[in-house]
Amino acid sequence: MTTNIHTVLEREHLDNLMPFFDKQGVTDDIMETLTDQDLKALGVEKLGERRRLLVAFGEGQEGSFDPTAMAQVGGGSMPTESQFAGITIEAFRIGKYPVTQLEWERVRIWSVGHGFKIESGEGNGSRHPITHVSWYDAVKWCNAKSMMEALKPAYSINGKTYLNGEYGPDGSTLVEMNPAVEGYRLPSEIEWEWAARGGPLSQGFQFSGSDNPDKVAWHDKNSNAGAHAVGQKKPNELGIHDMSGNVWEWCWDKDETGAACRIRGGSWMQVDGQGVVAYRVSRSPDSRYTVIGFRVAQNL
Repeated sequence: MTTNIHTVLEREHLDNLMPFFDKQGVTDDIMETLTDQDLKALGVEKLGERRRLLVAFGEGQEGSFDPTAMAQVGGGSMPTESQFAGITIEAFRIGKYPVTQLEWERVRIWSVGHGFKIESGEGNGSRHPITHVSWYDAVKWCNAKSMMEALKPAYSINGKTYLNGEYGPDGSTLVEMNPAVEGYRLPSEIEWEWAARGGPLSQGFQFSGSDNPDKVAWHDKNSNAGAHAVGQKKPNELGIHDMSGNVWEWCWDKDETGAACRIRGGSWMQVDGQGVVAYRVSRSPDSRYTVIGFRVAQNL
């Protein structure tokens, strides 16, 4: 077993796990590929220990990959084939990737000591998208990331920064957004679709970046029944990955009922047709599923 694994285990005060890795011959290269289920099979029974290991090794294995990278999306008008045809969009920034487990944990751990209450979520590895997060979780996390980076948070309830609490399936309307702040936020549904289409650089693809879903999407026919590390498929015209397939993504908007919140993009367990850029669906804001994550947006 290599020195790096020993170093990380010692740093995380998980020396007791060394015999499990030694016995199975786990090396640094193997550790980079292990998922939560793999660690459990190796004998790491405690969920907290598995999460700490995934994050710790992810921090050392990311290389040139930046999970926080943002793409600038120029403004324009939605095309005629969209349900939002003719609506004008101002320029903005959006995450090149869905929020990963590594980035989620980095911010959430900080948030615990700063008055936030955000559920832990789930993920299969440091570079995999975080899932099992509600719309409320995502909104609070955006506020935490903003405050962590000394930016003004976007979301409030009754004039106070939204830090904790959930308000059931019908309570998302209680959360207010300041559209002028520089902090992180969920993209609007129109922003999400505009970015997925490629913004002003759009080539009119059916999926985000291609007419062939296998090139840009993890879906039911190629995913092997699970989410994949972000950024492995071809990006769209703006250099944005995973906007078709892998995991659905929360948007800020509510649907026509005023209660359920929009999710876009399809997932690893959907037929590939649901990954088309025009497909729309909603879920209750307190829902937590293995197929729903999110990505962040920001004003220019």
